[in-house]
Amino acid sequence: MPDTDRPDEPRALRGFRVVHVFDISQTEGAPLPEIRPQLLTGDAPAALWGALAAQVTAPGFTLIREHCGDSNGRTDPTTCVVRVRADIAGAQAVKTLALELAHIECGHTGDAFDSTGCRGRAEAEAESVAYIVTAWAGLDSGAYTVPYVAGWSGGDTAILRAAAATITAAAGRILALLEDDNGGEDPAPTSQANQPDLLTADVLRRAV
Repeated sequence: MPDTDRPDEPRALRGFRVVHVFDISQTEGAPLPEIRPQLLTGDAPAALWGALAAQVTAPGFTLIREHCGDSNGRTDPTTCVVRVRADIAGAQAVKTLALELAHIECGHTGDAFDSTGCRGRAEAEAESVAYIVTAWAGLDSGAYTVPYVAGWSGGDTAILRAAAATITAAAGRILALLEDDNGGEDPAPTSQANQPDLLTADVLRRAV
C-alpha cells in the first residue's frame, strides 16, 4: 500500500521516470550457463546399429561412416546418402543414426518438404523420434536430446505437441521393425505412447 499521510487523497498518473537498465554485454563476471547437447558416451545396445542401418538402407539410402563437418550426421535426399561421424562413441552413433532414419520416416527427405523453411520443426521431430527409439532400447539420450530439441524449437513446446502425431507414427514404424528383429520382444518395456509428452515436459523444464 502507498506510504502517505493522507490515504483519502486521490492519486493520478503524472508521468514516467527514466530507469536505467544494462545489456548483458555491459556486465562483468562469469558467463551465464548455456544448456548444450552432451554427446553420449559408452557402447550401444547390442545389434541396434545393424537393425537401424537395415531400415536406413531398405528404402534405397546408402549409409557411410565419415566426417560430417560440424554435424554428427547428415542425410542428403538428393544423393540418398546418410552419413554418421566415425569418431563418436557407439551410443552417440546409434542415437545419430536413429535421428537420420527419423528424418526419412517423418517425410523430411521428400520433394514436397521445405527443408529450409521448416528446418527447426524437422530437427525437433527427428530428434524426438530418436529419443523414443533409444529409450525403447534402454539407452538414455536425454542429455543430448532435451537441449537439442529445446534449441531447435526455441523452447516452444507447442511445436512438439503439434508434431506429436508425426513423432509417434514415425517412432512406431521404426519400433515395430526393431521388435521383429528382436523376436517380438521389447527390451525396455515402457509405454512409447507417452514418450512425446515426457519429452515435451523435459524440454519445458530445462529450456525456460
